[in-house]
Amino acid sequence: MSTLPMDSPLSSGEYFTMGLFLTAEGILGVLCCGVVLMSFLGNNNKMSPSRSSLVISLALADMGIAIICPFAASASFTESWPFGETGCQTYAFFGMTFGIASVTNLAALTVDIYHETQGHPAKSSSLLVMAIWVNALFWGVAPLNPIRWGRYTVEPFGTGCLLDFESRDIMYLAYLLVMVVVCFVIPVGAMIYCAINVKTCMVMTLSLLLYWGVYGIVAVAAGVGSASNVPIRLFALAPVVAKLAPIGNTILVHWTNQQTSTIGKATKEE
Repeated sequence: MSTLPMDSPLSSGEYFTMGLFLTAEGILGVLCCGVVLMSFLGNNNKMSPSRSSLVISLALADMGIAIICPFAASASFTESWPFGETGCQTYAFFGMTFGIASVTNLAALTVDIYHETQGHPAKSSSLLVMAIWVNALFWGVAPLNPIRWGRYTVEPFGTGCLLDFESRDIMYLAYLLVMVVVCFVIPVGAMIYCAINVKTCMVMTLSLLLYWGVYGIVAVAAGVGSASNVPIRLFALAPVVAKLAPIGNTILVHWTNQQTSTIGKATKEE
């Protein structure tokens, strides 16, 4: 497995900047998710059990994203992937699993808020949370041995690992297509439907597109055309933006809690 081309695709300054951003995102992400977990695992929140379960699940997924930030930050400072093949496969597995869990959790939370604002709150989300994690684990495990549906490798900018967007293997392209539809298109589609009628859902949808939209563009562009046609800085930007999710989602959870509490009070007064 190659780690970095002889000529680094980014400048030393760009790698150093990526390292700083990833370090800050890791520290702040762990702190933010820790605050959410302490709050919602205790008895000092006023959300429904269904909402609380989804928020806790989202915070755990985002905590996972934040925890792997130091590995990408370290690689950025050294301008190469220093953890070898096993480290690459492990990092990619956790990145894929926690990333998909974060996306689908946020989508599920958006749908839950939509139903609550429409007067049909869910009583429990335990089965939904279980399905979210089983789905995320499936797509995270699939590229690993012995299944090998999909493939993890060092990303083109050389300091992170994820899917091999340069592969033209038909089975890999099938994996990429189905994964994008199941884990991105369908969740985003559900969020857009909710966003049409509920402002809170609109903000959550735009936030998800902000975090994960760059990866979505890269995946589609590489799958339809060629990874070599995707600007290298767009590849490098994708993980940095995606790792804002733990921080942004913490703010979203606090904001949506205030918004739905206000809606709930207004409904009771009517």
